[in-house]
Amino acid sequence: MMEQERLKNYLKVISPIKIEEDVSTRLEVSNHLRKYDCAVLFNHIKEYPSWNIVGNICTSRRVFADMLTVPTNLLLDTLAEAMNRPTKYGKVSDAGFLKNEIEVKNIKKRIPLVMFYPEKERYYSSATIFLAIDPDTGQQNASFHRMMHLNGNRFSVRVVPRDLFNIYDKNKQKGRHTKVIAICGVHPAISLAAATSYQNMNELELANTFLKGELKCIDIDGIDVPVETEVVMMGQLLHDEVADEGPFVDITGTWDKVRREPVFEVEKVYIQNDPIWQVILPGWTEHRILMGLTQEPRILNIVRNTVPSVKDVVLTRGGVGWLHAVVSISKRHEGEGQNAGMATLSAHPSLKRVIVVDDDINVNNSESVEWALATRLKPDEGITFVKGARSSSLDPSSAGTGVSAKWIVDATIPLNRNRRDFEKVEGN
Repeated sequence: MMEQERLKNYLKVISPIKIEEDVSTRLEVSNHLRKYDCAVLFNHIKEYPSWNIVGNICTSRRVFADMLTVPTNLLLDTLAEAMNRPTKYGKVSDAGFLKNEIEVKNIKKRIPLVMFYPEKERYYSSATIFLAIDPDTGQQNASFHRMMHLNGNRFSVRVVPRDLFNIYDKNKQKGRHTKVIAICGVHPAISLAAATSYQNMNELELANTFLKGELKCIDIDGIDVPVETEVVMMGQLLHDEVADEGPFVDITGTWDKVRREPVFEVEKVYIQNDPIWQVILPGWTEHRILMGLTQEPRILNIVRNTVPSVKDVVLTRGGVGWLHAVVSISKRHEGEGQNAGMATLSAHPSLKRVIVVDDDINVNNSESVEWALATRLKPDEGITFVKGARSSSLDPSSAGTGVSAKWIVDATIPLNRNRRDFEKVEGN
C-alpha cells in the first residue's frame, strides 16, 4: 500500500455512505453528518470541484478495534499496551503532497472550510492536527486544535493548555513565533494517537505502533510529517498577535465561550492529488470518541496501580465522553470500590462522577450499570461527595470558575453478603 494512499484505501475498505448531490460547505455538510453515525464521504462540493470531504470516520470503538485487529472487549488493554511502547517510524525523502503546492493568499477559496453553525457565520477546520517541536527538549508533539478562519492566510487557533500551549508559551517568552505544521486528512491511527494526552511522547511513534510499524514520515523544515497526509499547512503561531476564536460547540454540545487565541499565519500549503478534506462534527459522536477513548487506557493504567483487580473503564456517552466514568473491579477487600473511584478522579481531573461496579457488570451498557445501581447501591453508604474540586473548563455548571463538586458511587456488592443474592438469574 502506498503511504500517501492510506486514507483513501481505508475509505474503500469501510465503504462510507456516499453523498453524490452537490453539497455546500455552508451548513449543508454538517447537516448531512448529523443524520449518520458512520463515515460519510461527500463527492461533489459546491465551489470546490476538485475536493472530496469525509466526516464521521471514528464514530465507534469498533472502528479502532478493527484497525488493531482485536475484539472490542480487548480494545482498552490493547491501547494501554500500545501507549506504553511507542515505536520509531521510518523516514523517507519524498511525499505525494509535495507535488501540489497551492496559493495561500485566500485559503478559504482553495480549501473547503466548513461552517457548522450559523452563529456569526464562522468557517472552521475541525480535524486539524498540529505538529510542533519543544524548543527545550526537541520532542515533537502532535495534537488536535480547531482553527477558525479570519481572513486570507490567517486563522485563530484554540490552543488548549497542554503540550502545544507549553511549546507556544516557551517561544513567546523569548519573543519567538512557533513554527508549526498543521495536517488534515489522515488514517484513524494517526487521529487516535494525536488525540492522546500522554506527556513526553511523540504521538506519531504511537501511531506507528497502531499501524504495526508501517508509518512513514518526511522531514519538512525539521518537523516529521506523515507522508500519507492529504493536506499540509506550514506556518507560524504568532507570539505577538491574538484574535477572537469562537463561538464554537464543544464536546458537551453546548456553546464554548469566545476566547482570545493565537493567530496561525500560513506560509505554504501542499495537497495530495484528488485531495480529501476531513472534518469532525463538533459535539457529536466522533468528537467524543476521540477525546474520551484515548483517556480510558491512561485511567486504566493509573487505577491499576491502586486497585490491581480493575477490569474495565469507560467514559460514558451520556457523560459526553468526558465528565462521567464507569469502572469495574473484581473486589477483594472492602474499600476498594472507594479507592478505585478516587484513583479514577485523580487520573482524569475533568471527571464529575465515577460509578464503580463489580466485574459482572458491562460498563459499556448503560442499562446494566443502572441495574447495578438499582440492586446493589445503598445511597446513604455508597455515595461520596467531593466539594470544591478543580473541574473541567468544558462543564457549564462550573459557571466559568473551574471549580465544582465530584461524586463517587460505589455500587459494588458488600463482601459480607452472599454474592448469589445480587447476581442476575440467567435468562433475565
